[in-house]
Amino acid sequence: MGIDAGTTSFKGALFDEKRRLIASHRLDYTLLTPAPDQVEYPAEEYWKRFAEVSRALLEKANAAPEEIEALAISSQAETLIVLDENDRPMGNAIVWLDNRAVKEADELKAVFGCRAVYERSGQADMVATWPASKILWLRRNRPELFKKAGKYMLLEDWLIFRLTGRFAGEPNLWASSAILDIHTAEWWPEMLSETGVTREQLPELLPCGTRVGTVRAEAAEQTGLARSTVVVAGALDQTCNTIGAGVTLPGSVCETTGSCLAVSATLPYFVPWHENRPVTCQNHAVPGRYTVLLWSQSAGMVLKWFAKEFYPEFSTDLDAAFARMNLDAASVPAGCDGLTMLPHLNGASNPEFDPRAKGVFCGVTLRHSRAHFTRAIMEAVAFMLRRNTDQLCSLGTRFDTLYSMGGGARSPQWMSIKASVTGCRMIPLIASESGCLGAALLAGVGVGRFPDIDTAAHGLAVQGDAIMPDPSLKPCYDEAYGRYLALYEALKPYFAL
Repeated sequence: MGIDAGTTSFKGALFDEKRRLIASHRLDYTLLTPAPDQVEYPAEEYWKRFAEVSRALLEKANAAPEEIEALAISSQAETLIVLDENDRPMGNAIVWLDNRAVKEADELKAVFGCRAVYERSGQADMVATWPASKILWLRRNRPELFKKAGKYMLLEDWLIFRLTGRFAGEPNLWASSAILDIHTAEWWPEMLSETGVTREQLPELLPCGTRVGTVRAEAAEQTGLARSTVVVAGALDQTCNTIGAGVTLPGSVCETTGSCLAVSATLPYFVPWHENRPVTCQNHAVPGRYTVLLWSQSAGMVLKWFAKEFYPEFSTDLDAAFARMNLDAASVPAGCDGLTMLPHLNGASNPEFDPRAKGVFCGVTLRHSRAHFTRAIMEAVAFMLRRNTDQLCSLGTRFDTLYSMGGGARSPQWMSIKASVTGCRMIPLIASESGCLGAALLAGVGVGRFPDIDTAAHGLAVQGDAIMPDPSLKPCYDEAYGRYLALYEALKPYFAL
């Protein structure tokens, strides 16, 4: 069993020993936004979503609980959960999208500097997203809660804890915490001191694909799982996606357009610090490898937001809304007749690292229709992708192909836009529930079904039809991309107001 604990949905899937999909289930949920720049979700509700998906999988597969040999979790990163001394959640989880800790991030940046943060954690900047910033915010703004905190954990740790009773995590997910030294998989002492966290408040770290324990009685009753099922340390969702798609060896460049946009390239070495072109380079699930991971906070979630708010005729059928949006986007010329969008509905990550950034439509005229706005969103995400691929090229990485995953890979229209904007051919990787499969393969490694992660993923990469860039659109998209860059630079001072 592989469970993908995503930002706005939980997905689960069962696979047999030959890696064939048996059953899958998806459960969407809505995050809480109690105040500006705050994004939360109740920790107990995460557990309920997990249990509901687990029970649904068993029912769909008509499987006996004892048939589930092992499970692992593919998890969103940076979502922080705090427990008291009695192991009860203290308030809601602070979701990774939350930007309340901007001041604290700036304070930590002033103490350590970006270079030290990068060389220890692999993160290009010190931002409000990282758990270190969030914990310092709690120390400054919720001192009573901070004093009573017994444990700090990320979402995967919380689910493992509920399943097994063991306070354990893994270093691939904790890489972006700014608390972990990614080269040693040990906690960064100076950052612990600055944030006021002790080692005892943080989980035991196990390598990805390592057995954690079996399902305890209470969890078995709630999830429908057998007590004999082995729980294995999983990995970051982006890592699990690439494992499940069969892309683990150095050399390939992948883009995933899900709720956020992620661009990853696996390397056999750690990229040296470049002050003028910082990147994120963090530890891979495979020991000794690193992943250049460039990510942008809002991509597919912008299209989902627009579908819900501006396609009300499809309020009960999101798939039908997306189908109509693809048709609408195809009816609008490249460049959207001058309409430009900034898709930063929850701040901007790589390469702007600007938590104050906002979403913007610019250049609106009476000739623009709903279809123009739809295409403008797709083009804006393609422009974010180009910024990231340009950054990879600046590091000396050479490629002319992007392997594509996530919901965006199912849209030929969006893929075509991305191809012409980036100048790369786009190849969809056809993988059934790649994030869930990646987690399930790690579970298989943990119980000895596979000797290692590379073997588990070998031969899985199934390619769809390549989509080539249209050279005739290059002048148009170069001009539109220039507008996109100029718009952000012009508005950047106002985002800080």
